[in-house]
Amino acid sequence: MMLDKALTKEAEEEVLSKIKDNPDYEKMLTNERNFRDFVRGNVIRPKVTPEFIQSIKDKVRIHH
Repeated sequence: MMLDKALTKEAEEEVLSKIKDNPDYEKMLTNERNFRDFVRGNVIRPKVTPEFIQSIKDKVRIHH
């Protein structure tokens, strides 16, 4: 949640404090950041056409 910026400022400070006190947590955080950077840099999302998006919306409307 911290990497997603989903924590309050107080909760983020608490997490950072715990990370500072535990090298294993720091390693986990570094690994997670590296993994996210790898995914962002190497995963390419396929482009979809507006028609494809509309067809999905139409199908959802039919079933609801």
